[in-house]
Amino acid sequence: MNELAKTMLRVALVALGLLMVPAVASRLVEGWNWPAGAFVLVYVLFFATGLVYALVARRMDAWSYKLGVGVALAAAFAFGWSTMVQTADSGHPERLWYLSVLVVGIVGALLARLKPRGLARTLFAMAVTLALIALMLPSGAPPDFARRIALGHGVFVALFAASGLLFRHASLAGSD
Repeated sequence: MNELAKTMLRVALVALGLLMVPAVASRLVEGWNWPAGAFVLVYVLFFATGLVYALVARRMDAWSYKLGVGVALAAAFAFGWSTMVQTADSGHPERLWYLSVLVVGIVGALLARLKPRGLARTLFAMAVTLALIALMLPSGAPPDFARRIALGHGVFVALFAASGLLFRHASLAGSD
């Protein structure tokens, strides 16, 4: 078995393990009734995210590059997931603007050709994009709820910025 096949098998098994969390929750949490297609979609998302990490992170030896990839992918996964869930639950399609943050990340990573310096700029651009969207979209929410929303935005902005700093560190360490 070649190295790529071993990597794919490991990622597939980890994704299956992660899928057990919502599978068990669907049995124990009242009101959590996912259809079978949702489990397939979630597995594909777990697998794709893990495979991207495995393939991209192995390109570099710098710990800051690998950690930057991990933080960026975990933050992007959680951000995309929460955006889709909140959009589906609220029925407010304007929340799909948040997905533009992920588009900035994908396009930036492709243009940077996965080089640390370009990835640093991309992650900083994602943080700024999210901050601007958060400021532009009116919430009309009660103050307590608005504070929780602002805190959530702040966490994701901080994660994207932290990943950008890790890539910057990798760039300065000569990992280009």
